Amino acid sequence: MAGALIGGAALGVPFNELATLLKNFGERAWSFNSVLNETESKVNDIIPLVKEIDGLNESLDYPREETEKLKNLLEYAGKLLRRCLRVGKADLIRKSSHTEKLRELNARIKSFSDVVLFQTSRDGKKTLSLVTEIKEVVRRLDSKSGLSNPVDLVVTVPVISEESVGLEKPVEKLKAKLFRDGVRLLVVTAPGGCGKSTLAEIFCHDKQVKNKFQRNILFLVVSSKPETKRILISIIQRLGGPIESGSVSDDEAFRLLEVRVGELSPNPVLIVLDDVWDGSESNKLLEKFSRLPNCKVLVTSRFKFPAFGESYDLEPLDHKDAMELFRRWASRGNRVLQFPDERIVEKIVRGCKRFPLALKVIAGSLSGRATSVWEVTGRKLSRGDSILGSEKELQKCLKDTLDAIPDDKIVLKECFMDLGSFPEDQRIRAATFIDICAVLYEQDECETMSNLDELFTRTLVNTVSLRNKAHEDDYYSESYITQHDVLRELAVLLTNEQPVDQRTRLLVDINKNEFPKWWSVRQMQPVKARLLSITTDEKFSSCWPDMEAPEVEVLILNPGSETYKLPDFAKKMNRLKALIVRNYRSFPTELTSDYQLINCLSRLERISLERISISSFIDQNLKPLWHLKKLSFFMCKIDKAFTDCSTQISYMLPNLLEISIDFCNDLVAFPVGLCEVVTLEKLSITNCHILSSLPEEIGQLINLKILRLRSCIHLEKLPESISRLRELVYLDISHCVGLTKLPDKIGNLQKLEKLNMWSCPNMRKLPKSVGNLKNLKEVVCESEMKIWVNFVAPRLGNVVKEHKEEINLDFLN
Repeated sequence: MAGALIGGAALGVPFNELATLLKNFGERAWSFNSVLNETESKVNDIIPLVKEIDGLNESLDYPREETEKLKNLLEYAGKLLRRCLRVGKADLIRKSSHTEKLRELNARIKSFSDVVLFQTSRDGKKTLSLVTEIKEVVRRLDSKSGLSNPVDLVVTVPVISEESVGLEKPVEKLKAKLFRDGVRLLVVTAPGGCGKSTLAEIFCHDKQVKNKFQRNILFLVVSSKPETKRILISIIQRLGGPIESGSVSDDEAFRLLEVRVGELSPNPVLIVLDDVWDGSESNKLLEKFSRLPNCKVLVTSRFKFPAFGESYDLEPLDHKDAMELFRRWASRGNRVLQFPDERIVEKIVRGCKRFPLALKVIAGSLSGRATSVWEVTGRKLSRGDSILGSEKELQKCLKDTLDAIPDDKIVLKECFMDLGSFPEDQRIRAATFIDICAVLYEQDECETMSNLDELFTRTLVNTVSLRNKAHEDDYYSESYITQHDVLRELAVLLTNEQPVDQRTRLLVDINKNEFPKWWSVRQMQPVKARLLSITTDEKFSSCWPDMEAPEVEVLILNPGSETYKLPDFAKKMNRLKALIVRNYRSFPTELTSDYQLINCLSRLERISLERISISSFIDQNLKPLWHLKKLSFFMCKIDKAFTDCSTQISYMLPNLLEISIDFCNDLVAFPVGLCEVVTLEKLSITNCHILSSLPEEIGQLINLKILRLRSCIHLEKLPESISRLRELVYLDISHCVGLTKLPDKIGNLQKLEKLNMWSCPNMRKLPKSVGNLKNLKEVVCESEMKIWVNFVAPRLGNVVKEHKEEINLDFLN
């Protein structure tokens, strides 16, 4: 019998009474023999676990709700056993009834035993889980340019995302050349689209290379405008040498790098500089790297840089490998694909002149198409040997892929062309592109993402998602689009084919303060573009000449300077609906306030700011933005933007429906004034790593339907007023590792359909009111929390979905 009594703990009395009752059954136990044996066994099993849990709760001052529930259960068990003692031998009816109740009791004890085992396991690994979560966030934080350090560049080797064809021999040749004594720098050269970057990635993953350089392998994308000091400092920091970016010159940074690389000897360092363009800055950069001791430098470029010795010319694929690459890409997404006649395939591959990018793009466009389409494509490519290997020829080849898009999907072509509005080698946030398409094509989020997905299948863009199932929640802040340089050039080339005054999109790239000639010639003559994109560099002075652009509906500004002033001519853009200011450097650009300009943009519907510092968003001189529906801040400094406002925010933003705040790492508390904007339906505060609290006033957002608080790791609690958000349909607190509980009255959210709470290791309990969420259709959590949900609200067991999603960190590369 259960003789191992508990003394001194909170559960001692009910346990001891239950043990005594089991012992007192004596001869009468035969009436319930098998059931009582099971009861005794389960009680004996749970005693040591409960003693440990009860003692830890007492010493750590943890809540006692779990053990209180078990205490109530044991008291009920005592009452039931006393009734069983009173059952006579001949009372078969009561015996049958009480036997069934004892079985139910055993089931309840087992259920609680599972919960106790869960708590013991979870408490044991709580610290490890928390550390793991924080490490993951820190890794993401450190890897994103501009978050943890204003000079950080991504220097990790990209993950190989696809199979390579025909690069085994080039890798061996590179090793033979670069590993030779006396060779410090080697340039891999070829036209765009030949696979230089892919070759460099595979080279870094080669077993012999990894054995030689160990952890000292760095990979940086340089592009056409290299920032020498920023590159040098990023490498120093990656190699373990901290440095203050503002305190050194380029030459001093290089000397520090020389010292750091020398300190690592005899362990050599491999540095890959990818996509280096010709120019004085690039030559200065390579000259410095060519002098680094204990270091091998691999450069990929469309230019040879003869001043730095021998280069390696990457040849196009041989015919066999070209055929294999084409077949693989034409078969992607199709388990069974009937290829046309071999003669047609041969004609297409020869027409692509063995350029890997051309092969991939055209293969993707033909996948699943009729044989007649393949045959027409083969004729076009073979007619007159139109592709001779130059980049212009390649662009013509790729243009044929665009022409193959059917007329009823013309918006796909437009989307492809719009992607040329952003600087090269930049990740374009899907959320930003959604804003563009909402205005120009009246598309919602799903339609835009569907178009991007089709462009992806045609190999005209690349997409990267941090989380595999992010799109299921209509959450796109961590989804990105990238384009190969040649594809971007194609978009720009096709855009610029038309005369300036006939272009539907106008793309302007300004170096220093040198404006294109047509701008000064045309000056007061209006342009007809609906989309205007202006990219400026770090030396731009914000002195704008005038421009007449009355038809512009989307204005994209890509500043690269520390301070930036919006162009005055925007005041005359009476049709402007989307303003996107997107700093493409790592440091935040300080945006000079011009409320008179904003007052002129009466039709503005969407404002999107990226890596922008805002001193104040609301001012007494600002008129109400009646049409503004959406505000987005990404990696911005906004802590003071909505504080000390002299004008009520709700007055200035009377019809705002959505606010998105992502990676804004100076946001400590959500501004109380924004809680007055009762029209809000969507509020996303994600990846704000120092946000610690939400105001009680958030309960005023009575029309809120979606609340995302994903990855706010220092958010400690949710205000009880959240239970007043009666229209809330979706609540996301995933990856909020500091949260310990849900609001007690969360059950008041009668319209809540989805609760996403995975990766909340400190969530110690669920309120009883969770069982009142009658419309809840899905709870996303981990297996441990699933046990708690089943225990607190068994009715919800069938809506719990265990989170097994793997995080995709390819975007960090």
